[in-house]
Amino acid sequence: MYGSHSVNLSHILPASFRFDGTRRARAIRLACCFGLASTGAMASAADLVPGNLVVERIGNGTTALSGSSAAVAVQEFTTSGTLVQTLTTQFTGSELLTDSGSATSNGYLNSYGGYLAVPGLNVAAGTTGAASLNVKATNVLGVDGNVANRVEFPTGGPTGTPPSPFSGSNFRSAIATSANTFYATGTSAGSPLTGGTWYYNGTDFVQVSGTQNNLRNIEIYGGQLYVSSGANNFQGISSVGTGLPTTTGTTTSLTIATGTGSSPYGFVIFDTNGDGSADRAYIADDRNTAGGGIQRWDLNSSSVWVNSYALLFNTSNETLTTTTGTGIIGIRGLTGSWDATSGTASLFATTTETNNNRLVSLIDSGSAPTTFTTLSRAGANFVYRGVDFTPVTVPEPSTYVLAAMATGILAWAGKKRRKS
Repeated sequence: MYGSHSVNLSHILPASFRFDGTRRARAIRLACCFGLASTGAMASAADLVPGNLVVERIGNGTTALSGSSAAVAVQEFTTSGTLVQTLTTQFTGSELLTDSGSATSNGYLNSYGGYLAVPGLNVAAGTTGAASLNVKATNVLGVDGNVANRVEFPTGGPTGTPPSPFSGSNFRSAIATSANTFYATGTSAGSPLTGGTWYYNGTDFVQVSGTQNNLRNIEIYGGQLYVSSGANNFQGISSVGTGLPTTTGTTTSLTIATGTGSSPYGFVIFDTNGDGSADRAYIADDRNTAGGGIQRWDLNSSSVWVNSYALLFNTSNETLTTTTGTGIIGIRGLTGSWDATSGTASLFATTTETNNNRLVSLIDSGSAPTTFTTLSRAGANFVYRGVDFTPVTVPEPSTYVLAAMATGILAWAGKKRRKS
């Protein structure tokens, strides 16, 4: 299945539920219904609650955000905007993670199966020119909210042995496929180029694809690796090879072309008719001009992706509009779920203000939505970047197939997948 949520049992499983190629699934942990125990011991965090949201927040609330590194935290919210907990100790001490306060393309976490990958930098807060330093790192959190693994990237630069992924420039997004393996995207400066898509296999970093050096967000939908980019000839959403490639020389191919001047970031992809193929996508665009905001794309009968709408966010009255002007903004972080029973997409996004930006929600019930809801503000000298659903650990899919048969509901949605 595609996107962040594949199989959705209405009101029973979250819309982010889906199967991957290893016959595992991403679904809500239903202790009350299926007797599943929580994995991992409670330490400095409470277990992440299935179906909640996680948001990467940057800043300390005191120092103005700038190109210097700032503290990273992950906040957990209910989908109605209630703050559940703020994870901070997972990114301090030996697990230090910071990120640039002003690099708006950095900080896009992703959950997949039982793990949450948080990208960042292994450098003290307050370090200038942070985004360009070769001190990248990823903390992989489990469903218990604690660090299951930490990986620091090679620091030798583009000609080092091994070379530094995203040398001299931005590390933007990561998605884990297990506690010990993950994909990462970004861009690089210098020669040779070391941007594009990388895979950490538990021992080494492999540049899976350098077809396009300058990439933004990374996702797994329907067993397929996807990336977004605003670079020339790759503006839109691209597929990286076939399935989940792990070796060099993989081709990145533009799948949904959002057009010249577009600026895509986060995205979700769904199979709305349950035929096993992607047919709808929502894309975050950070422009505050025509075409920016939330874009919906649908696959037509000729298998061509067409833009159904693009709506900007009017912060003065929380409406969605095509009109530009004062108080109009776009979005960058994006996640969502699909309810096949009601034909409704529930979307959650982070907005483009550089300080004290918003976590927002909106509903697409089949036609273009007209309003959005602000769930939370980041706060002064904080900024939200990536947003996703909490990671969940699940049994073999047969359990859920039986559950689906029992309820008479079997739908496909789409987003990230499961680990081993």
